[in-house]
Amino acid sequence: MKRLLLAAAQGDADAQFNLGVMYDNRIDDHSNAVRPTDDNGYDIDSNRAEAMKWLLCAAEQGMPRAQTRLAELYAEGPDAPLHYIKACQWFILAKTSLHGFHFERAQAGYERVCALMTPAQIATAAARAKSWQRKARQSAARKAAKILEDAANKTRRRGAHAPALAGRTS
Repeated sequence: MKRLLLAAAQGDADAQFNLGVMYDNRIDDHSNAVRPTDDNGYDIDSNRAEAMKWLLCAAEQGMPRAQTRLAELYAEGPDAPLHYIKACQWFILAKTSLHGFHFERAQAGYERVCALMTPAQIATAAARAKSWQRKARQSAARKAAKILEDAANKTRRRGAHAPALAGRTS
């Protein structure tokens, strides 16, 4: 558990997702009952707030299965009516990247929550999902540009030192 927490804290989306699942209602991603334990073999209590925290971290990194699980928590929680728009938004985002069983699960969740929403709420959720996608693409583009810039700077620095090293003899 310590390694999983450390990896999650360092931004590992898979670790964040796994922690979210563990802290959730003890049901894994294939609807199998699990009994998560810590490093000493003691059971970990279900903790909805921690589950949502870690699932949100993974979902915000674009992990579609985390988006689905987060949407399910929003849709089924004690304050579900207050969170239908968030649930719908995350179901929409998840559906854009999933296939097979996982897509069907996200689609079923989407349909279930939409049946409880007004057309205006659904439109709001769709607009939020579109905005999130746009921001995610912009963030990815900035990260890619930074990586390319860093690589170019590194190459330039190596090039500046190469002539000085080439004239030396040992």
